[in-house]
Amino acid sequence: MKKTAIITAFSLAALVMTTAAPVALAQDGSTYQDRVEERRALFEENSQERQTNREEISTQVGENVEERQDTRQERRETRRDNTAQLHATRLTNRFGFYSQRLTNLIEKIDTQLSEMATAGKDVTAAQAKLDEAEAVLNEAKSLSNQAISAFEAIEPAEYEAQRDQALAARDLAQQARESYIKAVSLMKEAVKLAKDANN
Repeated sequence: MKKTAIITAFSLAALVMTTAAPVALAQDGSTYQDRVEERRALFEENSQERQTNREEISTQVGENVEERQDTRQERRETRRDNTAQLHATRLTNRFGFYSQRLTNLIEKIDTQLSEMATAGKDVTAAQAKLDEAEAVLNEAKSLSNQAISAFEAIEPAEYEAQRDQALAARDLAQQARESYIKAVSLMKEAVKLAKDANN
């Protein structure tokens, strides 16, 4: 008997729900078409809001991209400028060491050649080579100073202009290196000629 009462109560509740829902909607005063139109208007409003949000996000993303590109460009220019300045510092140290060292060697060789000349040895060939080495060393010093100044003058504002300046500075540095090497070679020849004169 309890089962029948539960089933009957459940059936009665379902019947009330199916009949009460249309009555409640009818009392609301809105029809199915009105609800569809309300939903459509709400959807369009939400759609416009979403479109506005998309445009704002797109604008923000574009601004962020431009800002990152500007930051990258600034870092790139700073690195280029720093690279040129660091290279100028390295060249200053290296060429300064070469100049000082070779100047000291030329002075020592010149002193020895003077002593040999006072001892009656013929050192004119050796002295001529040493003078030539000194002239090449002075040229190397001049080229190295020009290369260092060229690297220090590099401005990172425009890449192509900077690139041309860097290539010109690099060529000057290479010429200076070659001149230092030539000066060393001439000094070695002067020493060899001095040894030959001493024998």
